[in-house]
Amino acid sequence: MRRCRLLVLAACLMLVVVPAPAQEPDPAGAALQAGDYAAARTLLARHLDDGATEHAPAFAETFLKTGAYEEGLRAVEAYLQRRERDPYLLHARGRLLAMLGRYDEAEQAFREALGRRPDFWRNTVELGLLLERTGRRREALRLYAAVYRRFEENALHTADDLAQAGRAAARLGAFRDANEAFRTAYRIDPKHAALLGWWADLFREKYNPADARRTYEEALALRPQDADLLTGYARTFDAFDRQEALARKALAANPRHVEALSLLAGLHLLDGDDDAAAARAREALAVNPHDLTALGHLAATYYLRGDSAAFAATAARVTHPAPAPFYLTLARDAELRFRYDDAAAFARRAVTVAPDDAATHAMLGTALLRTGSFHEARRHLEIAYERDPFNLFVANTLTMLDMVDEHFTRLESPHFTLLLHRNDAGVLGPLVLEQAEAAFADLVARYPYRPPGKIVLELYDEHSDFAVRVAGLPHAGLLGVSFGDIVAMDSPRARAGEAYNWARTLRHELAHTFSIGASKHRVPRWFTEGLSVYEEQRFRPAWGRDMDLELLAAFDRGQLLSLHEIDRGFTRPTFPGQVMLSYYHAGQVVGFLVEHHGFEAVAAILQDLGAGRSMDEAVRAATGQPLDALDAAFRAHLRRERSRLAALLETLPGDATAPDFAGAPDNPFFRALRAGHDALRTGRLDEAETRFRQALTLYPDYARDASPYHGLAAVYRARADTAALVDILTRFLDVSDAGAAEARELAALHRAAGRTEAARRYLERTLDVEPLDAPTHAALAELYTEAGDLERAVRARRAVVALDPVDRARALYLLAEALYRNREHDAARRTVLQALELAPGFRDAQRLLLQCVEAGEKTGTEKRE
Repeated sequence: MRRCRLLVLAACLMLVVVPAPAQEPDPAGAALQAGDYAAARTLLARHLDDGATEHAPAFAETFLKTGAYEEGLRAVEAYLQRRERDPYLLHARGRLLAMLGRYDEAEQAFREALGRRPDFWRNTVELGLLLERTGRRREALRLYAAVYRRFEENALHTADDLAQAGRAAARLGAFRDANEAFRTAYRIDPKHAALLGWWADLFREKYNPADARRTYEEALALRPQDADLLTGYARTFDAFDRQEALARKALAANPRHVEALSLLAGLHLLDGDDDAAAARAREALAVNPHDLTALGHLAATYYLRGDSAAFAATAARVTHPAPAPFYLTLARDAELRFRYDDAAAFARRAVTVAPDDAATHAMLGTALLRTGSFHEARRHLEIAYERDPFNLFVANTLTMLDMVDEHFTRLESPHFTLLLHRNDAGVLGPLVLEQAEAAFADLVARYPYRPPGKIVLELYDEHSDFAVRVAGLPHAGLLGVSFGDIVAMDSPRARAGEAYNWARTLRHELAHTFSIGASKHRVPRWFTEGLSVYEEQRFRPAWGRDMDLELLAAFDRGQLLSLHEIDRGFTRPTFPGQVMLSYYHAGQVVGFLVEHHGFEAVAAILQDLGAGRSMDEAVRAATGQPLDALDAAFRAHLRRERSRLAALLETLPGDATAPDFAGAPDNPFFRALRAGHDALRTGRLDEAETRFRQALTLYPDYARDASPYHGLAAVYRARADTAALVDILTRFLDVSDAGAAEARELAALHRAAGRTEAARRYLERTLDVEPLDAPTHAALAELYTEAGDLERAVRARRAVVALDPVDRARALYLLAEALYRNREHDAARRTVLQALELAPGFRDAQRLLLQCVEAGEKTGTEKRE
């Protein structure tokens, strides 16, 4: 129901207009519209010299758009010496003063203008915004109401007056009327760039990014160098690279744009570059010392590096009576640096100072979800939804929580609590908990961290629910995420049809749990990601993300980021594949570190980070060299590898997904591979084998579809050469993290040859990728029974039943049989009775029931004796 209600509301804020022709602006207006602020200023000054002070707001705009705030203030005050009570000049002065953070003086100017011209609606709205900014929302609402009332009375007729009514209605929460006011204003003047910007702001703030983008783009077509528009446009994108590019473009137009500077400060914090973040925040504060967002980012740089004195001094600069934006900024910065408990604490402060603000409750609810406090999180999200039903994230999160409450179940093991859909509990539950416990034993023995309680695992059977759970975190395409002692990930059902190795994802995320925990949530992004990739490779070499050639190619092209900058590769890639390459790069650096300094160095680095040391200090203490030296040593290692693999670099794979290898480069590897498949299609098996082996020699790690391994396997199947087929499938699975079909085929070959242990091992491997395959569980049940592993046989038979087979009666019978063999006679009797309910004439089930009854009676007699 929540989503349905939301769609009705969102439909009211759709961009559907039929503009009417607008009058061409005068030369000054045309210059202003085109962004030629110098020319506009000269022309507008002539109007002011002639006494036409209604041009004062536009005159001030020429300074506001370029960051020349002080110069503009001096110019306006010079005109005020001639006309000291002029409302338009007073308004212009107020806007310039507000931009500089001189709020008291700005308020006085706006109020004087209001007294002189109460129907100057833009002045009224700007005064309201200033009052809100200084914590006097009730006073601001009265001003907005005055403008809104005139709109309701159909007393506003110009595009600008209607635009101010739209702004006022939005601040009052009358979003439909705000949208209608903007739409009407647009019909009058479709080339009013500021109007389009305010309208786009409404769409963005009400979670309609698509219409917001379209509206910003229309405004930017009129004013392409408008920093306000560029910054608002940037905030419609989730991609951090787009945000940064647009923020930098805004600063090229206005180097002193406070919002663009703050946006960059937040992005630098995301990268772990606290010095750059602090520099940008200070630039913003040099313009406006009271800007709460910039103060929040500056305070965050000190907090995240553990400088409590500087943090306290920065927080003391906040004089606002209700500084919610300050705490919300701190919460967001802490969250993006894995400091989830701190994010919740800051969000709680935001709620304390602004208890009626939907945004503060939304942030606190989100932060509490990250820490596993589901009940309290729901309470705050419900409050946020009641106060702002347009918030798509809040509505979808509540829907997701409803789904979890209704359909999920909870399973326990010694160190884990597993939440997953009840339909998957019988199949995935035992597999996930077994893998998790094995990973826990391995990781807890090596990392200086022991979770204080059970780790919570959440498996989402719908990717959309998982996406809601992790919304707002860096880069798309996530399969799992660790919030410390809470791990959320896609279940195999959420990735149906894909080669999704859930076991690898689980190992990766649990490694995050231990590196984040050992560092007390202070580990840099690249180091925790590198450790997780390292742990994948260490546990199972086939999970190695073999990208040596891509890594060396990027090194050759100068695209490999330094360890000081590497976090940008995860959040703001500049070339295709850089995100995955950054994972691999970080993993290789960690492997290099372990190889030369032992895993003890990793543990020491994590502990030093937890004690508040910087990454550079921690690396120096553990290895005797700074981070730059580690980077240089690793690059020297790459140069040696590059020399050893120089020939292979010419065979870097391209796109081999199409049957004819369309898009593949013309190099020795692909020439051999293409020739092999051509020969295979025409039955020339000897030639095909030769070509495939040539390709395999050139690049043995190529395990995509139509690889040399697949070609050779086809050759050996055609020849019925079982020994060669077993060998090539084994080699393929040594380099592939998927290959479920190949593993099943290899298991069947081993089983036919009597190698039941190998057959079992390869069948178990398929469950890492395709755990919902009933025939695999049935085959494993037989192998477990043959080996006398009766508990596992029962588990496999339970999985078959949970997968709802066509012949459910037989599946229940076989489960009952496995239970009986495992001496679980009561459970066997109950299960065989279920089989007989479905198939009353099932003779084998009838006999088993008698055996169960007899066994139960015998057990009862023995107990009585």
